[in-house]
Amino acid sequence: MPTPRVIAIHAPVSRELMQAIEREAAGATVLGRAELKREPERLREVEVLFTHHLKPERLREAEQLRWVQTLGAGVEWLLGPEVVARGLTITNASGVHAEPIAEHVFGLILALGRRLPQVLAQQRDRRWDNAPFLQLPTLAGSTLAILGVGAIGRHIAAIGAAFGMHVIGTRRGAEPVPHVERVYPPAQLREVLERAHYVVNALPLTAATDGVLGAAELAVMRRDAILINIGRGGTVRTDDLVAALREGRIGGAGLDVTDPEPLPADHPLWTLDNVIVTPHYSGGRPDYVERVTAIFLENLRRYRAGEPLTNVVDLAAGY
Repeated sequence: MPTPRVIAIHAPVSRELMQAIEREAAGATVLGRAELKREPERLREVEVLFTHHLKPERLREAEQLRWVQTLGAGVEWLLGPEVVARGLTITNASGVHAEPIAEHVFGLILALGRRLPQVLAQQRDRRWDNAPFLQLPTLAGSTLAILGVGAIGRHIAAIGAAFGMHVIGTRRGAEPVPHVERVYPPAQLREVLERAHYVVNALPLTAATDGVLGAAELAVMRRDAILINIGRGGTVRTDDLVAALREGRIGGAGLDVTDPEPLPADHPLWTLDNVIVTPHYSGGRPDYVERVTAIFLENLRRYRAGEPLTNVVDLAAGY
């Protein structure tokens, strides 16, 4: 495949990274965010787009577009019917988030499991009372369920196994996964939920996963189970989750993603003492843009050489 005529960088890359892109794209015109803002009509010439987000109407203007590299892993915002019908190649940042998100997951698991929100409330009141905390269960020997064992889930599984947890999970493919004792198909979700002390939801938001954790699924979970959501807020029916938490039908929840998002100031999730809400930052890391740009640079080399790209999104599956 020849060098693309026009490449657009609609992402917050540094000047040094832009120069690296220009070197790899030798022979192509590389447009930055400033050029696109100053001359928006030039989007019609773009064949390759590296972007954080772009409105659907702007994508429609990109008549020559063939490949989009996204700055994030989730692409539900991009996969409208028109994009799918055009058969665009979409590549994402899968894998870049695995380490920080896995660390965040266990931060939430440990905080909720060791009752740190309640202890911090005591600390604010300068009150010493250890009686409620003397028989807390350990992670060792407990069951950790990972819904959607992809790049992030594999890293979570490794850490869970290091804690001595029994790790199970769901994924579309049935092939074995390191550190996961048993992989279940999505159709057996409720069986997985019944077994788990800790449930980590790492599912993308697709037609198949929209609201997949609702009242019926929450009802089969253990009363002491803790749900961690670092996937997408829309995969959980929020009203059903609030009801389960209020009524003590599950033990607690750690939520880095919510539906709606941002979470409104008057939402009941803010006030529940068995919930920790973090504002969708679990995947952040100091070198995030550099790592995703490295994926883009390698894919640009492959694109020019006519080789298969990495991190290609399955348009039918939605991730």
